[in-house]
Amino acid sequence: MTMTVPAQRRAPLPAPEWRGRTEVADRVVSKIACVAAAEVPEVRDVQPRGLPWTPSAGEVHGDQAVVRLNVSVAYPAPLHAVAARLREHVIARVAAQTGLHVTRLDITMTDVGGDLP
Repeated sequence: MTMTVPAQRRAPLPAPEWRGRTEVADRVVSKIACVAAAEVPEVRDVQPRGLPWTPSAGEVHGDQAVVRLNVSVAYPAPLHAVAARLREHVIARVAAQTGLHVTRLDITMTDVGGDLP
């Protein structure tokens, strides 16, 4: 008589919230935001703008982030329209790559220069 034994099953994994934590550093949010801002065609230069005691433009608090950027914009791009595109694009990029919700995005336009492509 031959007996078939069912295959051993792996123990089920614990729920995701019990497997550990993933933390995203402030400087990672800052770098993602700067790269995302530079992807907007009218933006010529992007610099992180941290507070004097923080070297990063991004601040992470739980699942939320605050971002501050200095940007130089091509002339004669309409600044309000560029700011709206920047806001939409940077917030979407940070959310897609980190899962964080950007609650505040401060944009300081520091210069205009260069021609539109």
